[in-house]
Amino acid sequence: MFRKFFLVVLLCAGSAAFGQGIYSWKDAGGQVHYSDMPPPDAKVRTVRQGPIAPTKPAPAADGSDAAAAAPSGGPQSYAEKELAFRKRRAETAEAEEKARKAQAADEARQRECAENRAQLTALESGQRMSRFDENGERVFLDDDERSAALERTRRAVDKTCR
Repeated sequence: MFRKFFLVVLLCAGSAAFGQGIYSWKDAGGQVHYSDMPPPDAKVRTVRQGPIAPTKPAPAADGSDAAAAAPSGGPQSYAEKELAFRKRRAETAEAEEKARKAQAADEARQRECAENRAQLTALESGQRMSRFDENGERVFLDDDERSAALERTRRAVDKTCR
């Protein structure tokens, strides 16, 4: 039983190894390289031809260049795929952080707008208004101070409540 299983595993592994082509080329330093994926810019010699010759990937449907994703021009290696995945994940995290900051800024602007409107309502109501001076004592606003505060608050409402 074990012999039959071993023979089947050996045949499957052997057929997978024979299914790929092997290519040889020399780099700029004169060193010889062997691989199952040939580089696009080197003079490649086929050592053993597989059943399906590798081809350059087709351009992506979104118009981006496939060579930009795979600098070697061939199919992406595991390291290139991992790098692309990490880049996409970092861009997604950056976009989420930007959206979170924009939402927090919008909420702060809305709170400031509500506070300014409440202040404007209080100033327009005609009630006696007071403020605290530098000594911490309460000082009531006279008509000139009230109109100046009213104008400042209206400008603040116009600025924050757009």
